[in-house]
Amino acid sequence: MKYEILDIDALGRIGKLEVNNKEMITPNIFPVVHPFKNVIPPSTLKKFGAQCIFTNAYIIFQKDDLKEEIKKKKIHNFLGYHGLIATDSGAFQQYMYQNSEINVSPEEIEKFQEDIGSDFPVILDIPVQLNDDYNVAKNKVLSTIERAKNNIKRRTNKNCEWFAPIHGARYQDLLTYSTKKMSKLDFGIYAIGGLVKAFLDYRFDLTIQILLNVKKNILPHKPLHMFGLGLPQFFSLAVACGCDLMDSAAYILYAKENRYFTLSTGTKHLDELEEFPCHCPICTDYSPKELRSLEKNIKIELLAKHNLFLSFSELRTIRQAIREGNLWELVEQRIRTHPNLVNAAKIVKSEELTFESYEKIYKKHGRLLTAPESIYRPLFARVFKRLTANYRVPNGIKYMLILPELDARIESSPTLQEWMERLNKNKIIPRKDLHIIFTSQCFGLMPFELTNTFPIGQYESISSSNEEDYLYNKTITNCSIFLEKNLKHYQKGGMLIPERFINQFGEEETYFQDKLIETLNSLLENKLKSNYQTSHSLDEILEFFRAS
Repeated sequence: MKYEILDIDALGRIGKLEVNNKEMITPNIFPVVHPFKNVIPPSTLKKFGAQCIFTNAYIIFQKDDLKEEIKKKKIHNFLGYHGLIATDSGAFQQYMYQNSEINVSPEEIEKFQEDIGSDFPVILDIPVQLNDDYNVAKNKVLSTIERAKNNIKRRTNKNCEWFAPIHGARYQDLLTYSTKKMSKLDFGIYAIGGLVKAFLDYRFDLTIQILLNVKKNILPHKPLHMFGLGLPQFFSLAVACGCDLMDSAAYILYAKENRYFTLSTGTKHLDELEEFPCHCPICTDYSPKELRSLEKNIKIELLAKHNLFLSFSELRTIRQAIREGNLWELVEQRIRTHPNLVNAAKIVKSEELTFESYEKIYKKHGRLLTAPESIYRPLFARVFKRLTANYRVPNGIKYMLILPELDARIESSPTLQEWMERLNKNKIIPRKDLHIIFTSQCFGLMPFELTNTFPIGQYESISSSNEEDYLYNKTITNCSIFLEKNLKHYQKGGMLIPERFINQFGEEETYFQDKLIETLNSLLENKLKSNYQTSHSLDEILEFFRAS
């Protein structure tokens, strides 16, 4: 197996996976298909964009009258699908239905998966249930690791790239242990198990905690899979947190319940819809009313096809976002479909150093900061860290002048351009004695000399002056840190607070002093006392600097 990383954004990555002269791109999804009963034939799944599918070897193994035939035909010929195929060992039945009487041994089912020609067989693991107590969970983890070691000894088919299931559920120490032990074993893909029930309960926060734990401890050069991840609105957050592959039967299971995938409002019941918010072939050929009037089997088939179209469309959108460096922007859009997704995204801020280590140094475009969660991006952690650790006030500086953030960057703002021209040509104090710093709702204080660097001078942002808001509090904290470190370099400080300004459209506006300016003003008054002044006039501040 060959896995080549082509691009990255956040912990998401575009990769090319090559196995047995077949390839697929990651991130990607394995649609789950039944070995015998399918509303959508596996042979047609490539039309939707599927490069891989998942089926159940245990169900086949139970069919004594068919399993020998399938061993001869091989699974690709039997299903009529000649892309990559992964097969489950029966552990999913054990997990979902808590059926401890799986009538097969690891040796039997793993050899059977080799015999039918599975590209990605899965060992017969023992999934941890969310309600398992610690000792039960620990024993299951230890047993799965032991089965993984035994699997390596028994392998005979070199064309099989085995899945190594990782377990631990809500017990983070067991997850870490399982991940590190499995990483030392020879497997093609590592997969996080025991997640489906968390998905069904919309426990996205727990799922992200589990994913990030595994991601921090897993081998970085192998794909990371999540069993049973099927809701498209969750795909982008999962990919941003390190998921490369996933599988799901949700497209058909939800269709059987008349449930329709959307990205804007989450999953909807067909009866709730007057119009389809989608342009896939199903939604352009039928109205909700027409679909409701069809026979049950046809209705299920068409809903399942829509759900597949939407799932693969979202994966293409995610991959393009990675290429453009816009994955975080996409995540912030998608999580709005459910409060539990918003809460799950907040976990990112507690792992900012992990994310920051993967963040690109620069991107092709400036950033759009459109939600309060934007402050959780690793980009901010990097800027704050570097301003604190690396930034030095230019030599020879005597005075600090703070200018307010207006409606546009310097090159697009008539007022800021006028101020800069006046300061550069002023006869009151030498320009070289003056250090100009701009306020920023996102970064706190931005030295002028950094305003053309990425990302400080290349972003558009919402504003926030809510004292309870994380963005506001983070900004104030960073202002305090910056001042604490650098105020010693200035003899005096001043802040311009204009009454009016000309916006980027040439219109005059009243300047409203926001909470950031008020708080910053209080900080400077407290620290500089008589060596600090605010004014509506640039000349008045410059005269204050000149006065000894």
